[in-house]
Amino acid sequence: MVNKMEVSTPERKKNRYIPGLDGIRALAVFVVIAYHLNLEGASGGFLGVGVFFVLSGYLITDLLIMEWTNTGQINLRHFWVRRVKRLLPGQILVLIVVAVFILLFNFTRLADLWGDFLASLFYVTNWWFIFNDVGYFSNFGQPSPLLHYWSLAVEEQFYLVWPLIVLLGLRFVHKRKLLILFILIGAFASALGMALLYQTGLMDTSRVYFGTDTRAFALLIGAALALCLPSQMFTGKIVDNRALRIFLDILGAAGLAILSWMVWQTNQYEAFLYRGGMVLQCIAAVSVIAAAVHPSTWISRFLGCKLLRWFGVRSYGIYLWHYPILVLFFPVSGGGNAIVHNIIQIVMILLLASISWRFIEQPIRYGTEGSMWRKIYRPKSTACSTVKK
Repeated sequence: MVNKMEVSTPERKKNRYIPGLDGIRALAVFVVIAYHLNLEGASGGFLGVGVFFVLSGYLITDLLIMEWTNTGQINLRHFWVRRVKRLLPGQILVLIVVAVFILLFNFTRLADLWGDFLASLFYVTNWWFIFNDVGYFSNFGQPSPLLHYWSLAVEEQFYLVWPLIVLLGLRFVHKRKLLILFILIGAFASALGMALLYQTGLMDTSRVYFGTDTRAFALLIGAALALCLPSQMFTGKIVDNRALRIFLDILGAAGLAILSWMVWQTNQYEAFLYRGGMVLQCIAAVSVIAAAVHPSTWISRFLGCKLLRWFGVRSYGIYLWHYPILVLFFPVSGGGNAIVHNIIQIVMILLLASISWRFIEQPIRYGTEGSMWRKIYRPKSTACSTVKK
């Protein structure tokens, strides 16, 4: 492992698409939806959000380090603009659709939800729910259709401050091992805060579950992995190292086994989760990510299959749409066939997420030339004009 952080290299490194990470996204969003559908064997499905946190911490830190390695600097404005283009369009669309639905069909709820809308728009939903004693696991009353926005708030708050911290760390802490140590100390402090704030037998865990400070350890553990195992590491002879491939496959399989067990066997009221269990979950997620980043492992091939990739690239939209569909548009009723009802809900979630991804998220993020909006508004006479790629 390199001890010194390189400022620049002769060869400019490029972002590497890692199919296996989309597979991890797909599995994470599957278990979250299974939990909200109250499916048997998914009592710990809410832990899928923690996997998203670890993955986000890894990817964002990896991108920042790569930019620093290539250019000797980090363009903060460019980073934040990319985050806005990636996340805001889908979020705004869901907020608009939910607001219109409530105005038309459930106007009496508007007075109760206006604060949720504002908090979601400004990425402070998690603290809004904490200050208003809204529990994620509460079984009383109608849940907010925007309850799941709490995790988006945690990630956006992380995206706001983390690039600054990484920039300062890379500039003033020249030993990579020392930088990793500082990050792990931060993760330990966050996990310790969760353990100390949790009270045995506490039914309302909103403070420890929603808090940015008490959930930061997942993001920081992912960030530490990016320093230990950057995505660009797996090139040349390292990829051909058979012993390393076998080790990572074993590590990844063990991580998947632990995550599967936790989704199947744990629930939101277990003290174990808040006193080290979620840290164990993050370590398991890191193990799977490490195996998925290597292009030749069995784990990376499994997670990078076309079916999982299809769901993975749309996982953000699937996550955004799933909760409003479940609690607002197609709420569970007392009668009828539960299996058919769940199938209808899942189909609607996938349909709306696919439409959002194809016509809203991708065009705004990349300026897709084939998008619906460009086809509608581009005059035919401009066919010979220069197109900016």
